[in-house]
Amino acid sequence: MGAPLELDSYDWTTAAMTRVADEEVFQLTYAAHVEWGTEATFASLDVSTDPVVSQFLAIWLGQEVRHAELLTRLLASQGVSVEPRHRSRAQRFAARRERWMNQAALRVLGTDFLAVHMTWGAVNELTTLRFYTLLRRRTAHPLLREILGDVIAQEAIHFAFYRAMAIDLLRDNRRAQRITRWVMTHLWSPVGAGLRSRSDADRLMQGVFADEPSEIEFIDARIARLPGLAGLDLVRGVVAGVVRAA
Repeated sequence: MGAPLELDSYDWTTAAMTRVADEEVFQLTYAAHVEWGTEATFASLDVSTDPVVSQFLAIWLGQEVRHAELLTRLLASQGVSVEPRHRSRAQRFAARRERWMNQAALRVLGTDFLAVHMTWGAVNELTTLRFYTLLRRRTAHPLLREILGDVIAQEAIHFAFYRAMAIDLLRDNRRAQRITRWVMTHLWSPVGAGLRSRSDADRLMQGVFADEPSEIEFIDARIARLPGLAGLDLVRGVVAGVVRAA
């Protein structure tokens, strides 16, 4: 998986030379909060006894936090200050509550809970990966494109791990498929929706994906290839709901 990206490997003297668009500032701020928030996510999800999963999560955490540091340093060059949101008292309590709930679910569901965890992670990593890909394609900021290219490479590895684990845990396991399908249908929301407001999450999904039907189709098609999850259309449903509400 490699090491976290190095802050000093980029030429920050060029960061302020090009303006980041206003909507990109919103999107990057949202992304930084989510990437930083993996500290809380790790605390709530590191409940598995599988040593491979535990080692992956530890490396994933270090890389994701570094992504936040890179994005906030770039935003600082634009005069935008971003602070973590997950360290508030309310968010710390929410992380502890989620850890208790996940531990309880693990006791009840056994490895089928891990199938849910890996599937949820795969969906979030895939949507994040495609978000960064679209942002990199659209931005006029050279350094941001360079940073996002490196971030995308790591996010692709994260997605590949979650996806491979989800396939192994869902394959030939109808119970895990039924549980996972129900959870993803009824409980999944876009990444960051619990850390930022739902209106912010809707704004992000609309701004990034609403005019990209091929991207929505691509993401949902990749999710549909997971055993037992054909036809979920998670992203299409979310974006369609946002557009109708707007």
